[in-house]
Amino acid sequence: MEKKIKILHVCTIIAIIVFCITQCWWLYTRYDYIWQNYNEELYQSILGIMQEDFENRRISGERKNIDFVTESSIKVDNTKMQYTINLFFDVYVIDGSKYGDKDSTYSDRILNLYEKYKPEGIKKYEFSIRNCENEREAYVGLERFQVDEICPFSIKRLEDLLKKYGLKTTSITTEKMDSMVWKPKQFSHLNILKPNMTVIYPYDIFEGEVVRMNFDIGMSPIMKRMSGTMVLSLFISIMLISCLVFQIKTIRSQRKIEVLRKDFIQTMVHELKRPIYTLKMCVSFMRNDILMADSQSRAEVISDSYNELDNLSSYFSKLRDLTFDDITEIPLNKSSFSLGEVINDCVKKLNIPGTKKIEIKIISERDIVLYADRMHITNIISNLLENAVKYSAENGLIKISYGQSKKGSVTISIKDNGCGISKYDQKFIFDKFYRSREVIDNHIPGMGLGLAYVELLVKAHDGKVSVNSEEGKGAEFTITLPQDEFI
Repeated sequence: MEKKIKILHVCTIIAIIVFCITQCWWLYTRYDYIWQNYNEELYQSILGIMQEDFENRRISGERKNIDFVTESSIKVDNTKMQYTINLFFDVYVIDGSKYGDKDSTYSDRILNLYEKYKPEGIKKYEFSIRNCENEREAYVGLERFQVDEICPFSIKRLEDLLKKYGLKTTSITTEKMDSMVWKPKQFSHLNILKPNMTVIYPYDIFEGEVVRMNFDIGMSPIMKRMSGTMVLSLFISIMLISCLVFQIKTIRSQRKIEVLRKDFIQTMVHELKRPIYTLKMCVSFMRNDILMADSQSRAEVISDSYNELDNLSSYFSKLRDLTFDDITEIPLNKSSFSLGEVINDCVKKLNIPGTKKIEIKIISERDIVLYADRMHITNIISNLLENAVKYSAENGLIKISYGQSKKGSVTISIKDNGCGISKYDQKFIFDKFYRSREVIDNHIPGMGLGLAYVELLVKAHDGKVSVNSEEGKGAEFTITLPQDEFI
C-alpha cells in the first residue's frame, strides 16, 4: 500500500508539472497570437497615418511656385524568353516664378532652355526603373517625389500626427537608401517583457528616402486583451492543482488515520490486558477458600478488583466521550462540591509505581466550592496526575494548586518536574491518539487519549486548558473553569 501511495504521489506531481508546462505553452501561444493581431492593427494604423501625412503635404503645398515637366519612356525587353518592362523618367523641377505662365509651348520651352543653357531655377532628375512589375507603382513613386519637392517631409509634423492618434515613438529618423524602396517594411520584436516594433516607410521612393519609426508597444495593451483568457486559465489551474493537492492530502490523512487506528488498537489491547489479567488473578484468588479465609488478603484482593474495574470504566468513559461530535452532546450533571475534597480523593487513589518516589504537594489558601460535574472534574484531575507520575523521574515532585479569581473563575494547576514537552509537541498534545516520538521510543505506555479527553471535558464546562513546559524542566497544566452560572 505504501508503495502504491508513493507512486500515486509521484504521478500526481508529474501531472501537475506537465499541466503547468502545457498551460504556460498555451498562454505563450495565445500571447503570440494576440501580439500578431495587435501588431498588424498597429501597423495598418501607422500606414494610414503616413498616407494622411502624404495627403496633407500634397494639399498644403508649401512651395506653390514649383512646376514639373516630366518625360517618360518605356523599353520592353523580350529577349531570351524573358519579358521585362523598363521605365525611364526625366523630371524637370522648375521655379515657376522665373519662367512665366504655362501654355501649350511651356514644356518645349523648358526643355530647350535646359538643353542649351541649364539655367538657374531648372533642375533635372533622371530615374530608371528596371524590371517594373507594376507600371502604376512607378507613377505613385513619381507622385511622391513631386509632393516631397513641393512640401518636404518633416519629422516634427509626423510626430504631431502620431500623437493625435495616441501613438508614441521611441525614435523617428530619416535615412537615404542605396536603392529604391517601394514598399513599407515592418520588423516586430516579440519580447515578453518589452515588445517593440520598427516600421520603415518610403516617403520618396525615387530618391530612396525613408523614415524609420521605432515603437515600444509594452505589455499593457496585450495583457488587457488577454485578461479574460488569463483569468480563466488561472481559475482552472488553481482548481485543478487544488484538487490534486487535496487528493494527496486526503490520501495522506487516510493513511495517517489508518496508522493511528492500528497503533491505537495495539495500544488499547496492551492497556486492557493489564486490568483484565489482574481481575483474573483476583477471581482465581477468590476461588481459593483457604486464601479467602485471611480477611486482610481478601480486602486487598477486593480493593485491587475495584481499582482495576475503575480503570476499565475510565477507559470506556474516555472512548465514549471522545466519540461525541459536539462538546454540547456530553452529558453534564452539575452540582456544588468541595474542590479540595475531590483533589485529595484523586491523590489517594493515584497509583504510583513502586520504582518511583513521588512527593505531592497541594497548595491552596482555602477550600473552594466548585459548581461542575463532579465525575468529570475527578477524571480531569486524575488524568493530569497520572500523566505527571508517568513522565516524572524516579524522585518526582508534583505540585497541585488551585484558587479563585475576583471574577469568580476557578483555576487548577498541576505541575511536575519530569521530562517536559517540546515546543513542537505542545501544538499536538491535545489531539486524539497523538503521542510524541520520544514517548514512543522510550516505550512509555498510553493510548494518546488522556489530554484529548481532558480538553474535551474542560471545553464541555466552557473552560480552557493550557500547558507551559520546557524540555527537561517539567510541565505545568492549567485549567480555568468559569463559575458565572454558580455565582
